Amino acid sequence: MVDLAVVGFAFGADWYWRIVENAGAFGATGARACLIPLARLARGLFVVDDIAARPDDRAVDLRINGTAIAIDVGIDDARVSADRFVTALNRHLRAVDHAFALVVPRRYQLRGVLLPRAVLADHKRDPFVLAPSDRATYA
Repeated sequence: MVDLAVVGFAFGADWYWRIVENAGAFGATGARACLIPLARLARGLFVVDDIAARPDDRAVDLRINGTAIAIDVGIDDARVSADRFVTALNRHLRAVDHAFALVVPRRYQLRGVLLPRAVLADHKRDPFVLAPSDRATYA
């Protein structure tokens, strides 16, 4: 089983407060903040590039292995927007046999984790996983 407390990348403390404590906006700017380090994690597995937040902060554009993708993030409370983004991103990551999650392994810590689909069942009920909140999106 993958230890979610040590894999992936850590977000700055301000993102923890925005998303976990719902104290700020997420929007496409937040989605971009997830995608840039995700692109580094994906190197050697697949390519994530051309990442751009739209000026209205409601959607993010990117490419996964050359396929252009637009994800509507919306501007709701930060936790809802982050969850919507992760769920939509995972629909696209199925094509490369991976999934993304936001995890809270410790209080005041938020991590982004890239997981191979082969290990998703291990984390279906993992209490560390904040988003996607509906683990059915892993299936």
